[in-house]
Amino acid sequence: MSELNEINNKKKDATTKVLIVLITLMTIAIAVLGFLLYDVSQQNKTIIVKSEEIVVEKDKLKSQLNSLLDDYDSLETQNDSLNSEIAKEKQHIEALIKELDGVKNYNYSVQQKYEKELASLRNIMRHYVYQIDSLDQMNKFLIAENFQIKDDHERIKSEMDNVVEKNDELELVIEGASIVKTAHIGFTFLNRRGKTTEKSSKVEKIQTSFTLVANDLAQSGPRRVYLRIIRPDGYALSGGQTFDYREKKISYSAYRDVIYEKQNLDVVIYYDVTETLNVGKYVVEIYMDGNKIGESFFTIDK
Repeated sequence: MSELNEINNKKKDATTKVLIVLITLMTIAIAVLGFLLYDVSQQNKTIIVKSEEIVVEKDKLKSQLNSLLDDYDSLETQNDSLNSEIAKEKQHIEALIKELDGVKNYNYSVQQKYEKELASLRNIMRHYVYQIDSLDQMNKFLIAENFQIKDDHERIKSEMDNVVEKNDELELVIEGASIVKTAHIGFTFLNRRGKTTEKSSKVEKIQTSFTLVANDLAQSGPRRVYLRIIRPDGYALSGGQTFDYREKKISYSAYRDVIYEKQNLDVVIYYDVTETLNVGKYVVEIYMDGNKIGESFFTIDK
C-alpha cells in the first residue's frame, strides 16, 4: 500500500512539474506576444507620423510652388523676349504642380528632386528680377536722356529760329539797302513841237526826269524803269499795259530801259498824252526791280 501511495505521489509531482513548465512557457509566450504587439504598434505609430510628415512636406512644397507662380505672375516688363521666357517658366511651374499632385509614392528622393527644381526656379526668377530692374533703370535713363535731347532740340530750334529771324531781318535790311532810290524828280509839259507849255489842252508829252542814285549794294546791269502817272480820279494814264508788282499786275504809263552801274544815272521818260488832262493833282510813281523807288506829283490848274 505504501508503495502504491509513493507511486501516486510521484505521478502527482511529475504532473505538477509539467503544469509548471506549461504555465511558464505560456507566460513567456504571452510576454513575447505582448512585446511583439507593442513593437508593431510603435512601428505603426512611427509609420503614421512619417506619413503625416510626408503629407505636410508635400503640401508645403506645393504651397511654395504656388507662391513662386504668383511671384512670376507679378513680374512686369515691356520686353517681349523676356515676357516669352517668363511665360515658359510659368508653364514649367504649373506642370510641376500638376505632376506633384499625381505622385503616389512620395518619399525623400522625390522631395529632393522637387526642392532642386524649386531652388532652380527661384534663381531664374531672381535673374529675371535683375534683368527687369536693369531694363527699368535703362528706360528711366533713356526717358531722361530723351527729355534732355528734346530740351536741347527745342533750345537749338529756338536759337535757329532766332538766327533765321535775324537773318531774315538782315536780308530785309540788305535788300532794303540795295534798292536804288530816285532824286530830283521833275516834270516838263511839251506841246507837239517839243516846246514847253503851261496850257493843259496843248500838252502832247509829259517829260519826267529824275536821277537813279548811286548805290554800291545794288546790282549792276540792265534795268527797266516803269512810270505811273495817276489821274486825280485814281486811275493811271495807260494804254492798258501792265507789269508785275508784289504778286499782282498794275498798269503803267511808260517805261525806259537803262544800264545802271551803281553810279548816279540821269533818266528821262516821256509819256504821250492821248486824253484831255483834267484839272487836279497827278501822282507820279517810279518802279524798278519790283520796288517803288520814287514818288512825286504835279498839278494841272487849267
